[in-house]
Amino acid sequence: MVFSVGDVFPDVPDGLASFEPLRPLLAAADIVFGNCEGVYSDRPSRAPSHKHFNGAPRERGAFLGEVPFHVMSCANNHMIDGGYEGLADTLELLRGQGIATTGAGMDIAEATRPAILERGGLRIAFLGFCSVYPVGYEARESRPGLAPLRVRTYYGDPDPNFWEPGIDPVIETVPFAEDLARYRESIAAAREQADFVIVAPHWGYSSWMEVLQEYELELARDAVEHGADAVMCCHHHALRGVEIHRGRPIFYGLGALIHHFNSIKVTSADRAAREARFGGRSSFAQAEEFPLFPFRVDARKTGVAVLSLGAGGALQAGFVPAQMLADGSTEPLRADDPRAGEVADYLERLSAQSGFATRFERTQLDGWMLLQTS
Repeated sequence: MVFSVGDVFPDVPDGLASFEPLRPLLAAADIVFGNCEGVYSDRPSRAPSHKHFNGAPRERGAFLGEVPFHVMSCANNHMIDGGYEGLADTLELLRGQGIATTGAGMDIAEATRPAILERGGLRIAFLGFCSVYPVGYEARESRPGLAPLRVRTYYGDPDPNFWEPGIDPVIETVPFAEDLARYRESIAAAREQADFVIVAPHWGYSSWMEVLQEYELELARDAVEHGADAVMCCHHHALRGVEIHRGRPIFYGLGALIHHFNSIKVTSADRAAREARFGGRSSFAQAEEFPLFPFRVDARKTGVAVLSLGAGGALQAGFVPAQMLADGSTEPLRADDPRAGEVADYLERLSAQSGFATRFERTQLDGWMLLQTS
């Protein structure tokens, strides 16, 4: 079994303790895959274009292999916050613990190279790509960075035959042709080397907004159509719906599993600015209420995607609900825990409002609630 989770960035003195409730569950997996959502470095050189620096000393990520994580994507909007030195330190730290990496590297070839792990005679390839990040973080032929999947945004008049300034525009998102070609080529190359290909895009809007953007739908489905067996999306800081496309699962948002906001400080000014921008709605909760993850209540609903892989391409997808706690830890939820039902209801609502016909059967995995998808 492959377990896949969203954003991971422990940043407290005893980070392993934050994973303690999860470890009995994660021990059941053959592979645990997550997104390393920040820089671990003792010598970060802040990138000129960084927006919110998310970094911590190396010691705060030195136990991730014990959790255990076996492979991590580094394709996210914080991976170059600490400059090329911070990227190199993070990759070295993860790989030194036996954690394979993908999605970032010393050049574009390394950033788009799959991490391939073998379990039970099956080869599983992992790829990471990023669409939301500060300008300049993308890797190039001779420059470090992340694997880019850039998307241009165009705004147009909704009625080309009628001048009406100031009304809501038509928004169109169009992938960069070169990035889209590389995305497809990387998936195809991984397909040739592995029995299963799992793609992890980092994209979407990380706020209260639960609506998926058009490019998320298009590019996730495109990955399946070009050879991906599962698409595991993150960046939203909250769950999103699940779709079965051509028999393959797309988890449009896995939220955050363990993400401590110490290097990123959410101030009252940040909250006020967000509320002013979005008409009184904000993704941020009061820091005093939930200091290590100061987002809205629904964002604390999270979980673990479960992929059961078999010979001949057989794949069954499910999801184990979990709940973030105020101390920075996350607890997987037992089948008889009312909170598990709340997460299940939330995931069903998100899927339905996105127009997905996904069904979730409430079963169990070693006593934890498991939502089997179909």
